[in-house]
Amino acid sequence: MEDRPLIITDDEDVLDDLLRISAAAGVEVTHGRDPGQRGLWRSASLVLIDAPLVAAAVSAGLGRRPGVVVVAGDEPDAGLWEQCVRLGVDRTVLLAQSEEFLVGVLSDAAIGGQGGGRCIAVVGACGGAGASVFAGALAVVAGRAGEHVLLADCDPWGPGLDVVLGVESGRGMRWTDLSAPSGRLPAEALQRALPAVTVGHGRLSVLCHDRRSETDIDPEVVDVVLDSGRRAGGLTVVDVPRHPTAVADRVLEQADLTVLLAPAEVRGCYAAGRICRRFHELGARPGLVVRGPSPGGLGAQDVADVLELPLLSRLRAEPKLARDIEFGRLPGWDARSSVARAAGRVLASVGAPVR
Repeated sequence: MEDRPLIITDDEDVLDDLLRISAAAGVEVTHGRDPGQRGLWRSASLVLIDAPLVAAAVSAGLGRRPGVVVVAGDEPDAGLWEQCVRLGVDRTVLLAQSEEFLVGVLSDAAIGGQGGGRCIAVVGACGGAGASVFAGALAVVAGRAGEHVLLADCDPWGPGLDVVLGVESGRGMRWTDLSAPSGRLPAEALQRALPAVTVGHGRLSVLCHDRRSETDIDPEVVDVVLDSGRRAGGLTVVDVPRHPTAVADRVLEQADLTVLLAPAEVRGCYAAGRICRRFHELGARPGLVVRGPSPGGLGAQDVADVLELPLLSRLRAEPKLARDIEFGRLPGWDARSSVARAAGRVLASVGAPVR
């Protein structure tokens, strides 16, 4: 039948292993040696494709579709990860280590990815509020707790989250490499193709702007990236510009929580009030983090009452934070710091694990 799972390989040993796994799952499969069979590619309930044939599938112009798993004999290199992004791969597995997973995915091929991922947007009430640093701290604290985190920089006029995390020279894809996608983006392959840092037991992938390009992000690309993060079941943190843009509005409409970071001062309150009206128009779900100290004695709860927002956390001044970032230390890495504790409280409010 055309809707059977499809195995694409020209390696007899790999085929024998996958047929054995399919038999263990009690599933009948279709086998093809040519990755360019468009009809089978579109109709199969699941596609298991041998890693050496991924490049040929990309060259054949096959469209993105859910339920594509690459089966590899060895750890994929960077070139294969980029090809997986272009093809639309949901997951890449090592055959020798993933028989149980393959039995499960074959047994229930109609079910897509994990789902259940969360998205947190971070917006500064005014210039210098520290939104980019706090977005980085959220990602670091979540990663230290074992989350796989996608940190996306949607503010082209900010310092760049890659600079905040010290990966500005790292190889990997940028927003411009993801222009005009069709279908879904492969969650795991996307994160593997981005510049990244390892924090604790988690991986923090960073999607930033190419400084050599002045091209705006396509809002449709943002939609696909956020969908990819949700399907992966992890956490997506997005640094959003405070001024209205089509991209910013897309993020605010879809985020599970929008963190408004405001200084404890009168001018910050007025700036935050204008942004709150925009939140209301977009149907966003905002919460407030207030950064001290206050030059006039304005309390964090006072700011929250004026803005009519739930107070998520207070953020005390940390004179060493700017210096630590200059020397390459990740914001939020020190669990005792105020920014780490504030990030932990925000993460806990959306049910994310906190170490």
